[in-house]
Amino acid sequence: MTASPYELVSRHVAALLEDGARAAIPPETIAGTLITEAVRVLKRHRTLDDIRSELMFVIDNLEERDYEFMRP
Repeated sequence: MTASPYELVSRHVAALLEDGARAAIPPETIAGTLITEAVRVLKRHRTLDDIRSELMFVIDNLEERDYEFMRP
């Protein structure tokens, strides 16, 4: 069975965090570097406005919210 994109990336992020811990690199430094690399990859395939929209969506949804309309 093929891993989903989330499963694939999640495994690699977990490994990066372990490698970073062994090298005394804080997890927030690893995360910031991942964001930078993700944007670099996106710039090769998507427009700046599209990337900006995606990042704004993530920023706008940083806080966990209880959306009543999404309840079963």
